[in-house]
Amino acid sequence: GMGMAAVYGIVQNHSGLIRVESELGKGTVVRIWLPVSKVPVQESEPAGTETVIGTGTILIIEDEEVVIEVTQAMLEMLGYRVMVAKTGKDAIHIAETFDGQIDLALLDIKLPDIAGRNLYPLIMKARSNLKVIVFSGYSIDGPAREILDAGAQDFIQKPFSIATLSEKLKEVFEGK
Repeated sequence: GMGMAAVYGIVQNHSGLIRVESELGKGTVVRIWLPVSKVPVQESEPAGTETVIGTGTILIIEDEEVVIEVTQAMLEMLGYRVMVAKTGKDAIHIAETFDGQIDLALLDIKLPDIAGRNLYPLIMKARSNLKVIVFSGYSIDGPAREILDAGAQDFIQKPFSIATLSEKLKEVFEGK
């Protein structure tokens, strides 16, 4: 599920290594190596926790049920109407046939039937004004970067808090 993908993304973002060893009947060992930081720790003020209530319709393009449920609940708490596509085919169908405004899509980079980088131009063809935030447990490098380079507005790494999601949506809708 999303857990190991998120761990892998975090470890990669910190120039670390991860090794998984598994033996049938004995269990699994996960070892993570992170480089020592030479930068002194600085106290910083916590990021703003104030959430911004929004309006509009957001399409979640994601195949993992738990991620869909949590993200949908967050978005609805923030005031958004939510639609869900669990496959690329579903996302294209919604983009082409939904008779209403879709203000933004949260696009996962890995779906069961198509990679996010291949899906992005297809949904943009159907909805040229659609704003897109790529969201993934992997780092921004690789497939996520390709979608951003193709025109997506921003990236958010899973897992994320409602405050982080709210801030990211505010930035994208305000064009920052």
